[in-house]
Amino acid sequence: MSDSELVNPSAVPGHNKPSVADVLKDRFAGLIEDVEALAGKANNAKDDLGTPPEVKTDEQRDLLTKLGVEAHKLIKRLDETKLDATKPLRDEVTETNKFFQTITVRPENIKSAFSRIVGDYDTKKRDDERRRAAEEAELARQEAQRKLEEAAATSHGVMSDVVLQEAAAAEHRAKHMENQALSAGAGPTRTEGGTISQRTNWAFRITDASKIDLNKLRPHFGIADIEKAIRSHIKANRDTAPLAGVEIYPETKTQFRG
Repeated sequence: MSDSELVNPSAVPGHNKPSVADVLKDRFAGLIEDVEALAGKANNAKDDLGTPPEVKTDEQRDLLTKLGVEAHKLIKRLDETKLDATKPLRDEVTETNKFFQTITVRPENIKSAFSRIVGDYDTKKRDDERRRAAEEAELARQEAQRKLEEAAATSHGVMSDVVLQEAAAAEHRAKHMENQALSAGAGPTRTEGGTISQRTNWAFRITDASKIDLNKLRPHFGIADIEKAIRSHIKANRDTAPLAGVEIYPETKTQFRG
């Protein structure tokens, strides 16, 4: 079976199963007819208003109101039908999610517990490795210092040069050991069972929400977050609490009720 057949079973040669769209068109043909009928009446009523469309008489107003009420009722019926049609699917998705969430709990607990236990052991080993490397680096540095002092105390020229070379080599080893001490325990640990690595992320906990400086967080607010906060502010205060940079105004919309 090809990749396209796995994604879309109807791609299999000889597969005559209708698409979901075709099934829905047949199942809800009556609703489609109702929408088309309403659209036809609405177009005719709009054409009678002229260009640009404008209501000039009470009769025109009443007709448009009647069609608006019909549209409102049809929208409600479409929404209710959609919910009824999708309920089995939504219930199946809900139950499927609950099933996998339930059976995932145990492996997640195992992973979490073992991560913590192994992490404690691995952290201790890494600390020991860094400590050992630091001690070896200190010994190498002391050896380099001793060689330098020995060279300084030697009056024989050739011997002094030899000791200076040894001191330079010891200093090089000391720097190498210091670099190893800095990087010790930083890489992944490979074991027979798998690879262990450590990653540090910065976390947080809120201790007093009233003290949070929102101005410092402003660069991290998306426009959708800001608009949501503005809507909540206006809903609570209307136009009694102005906001700099925001125009607050009444917006009137006509509603239809039958």
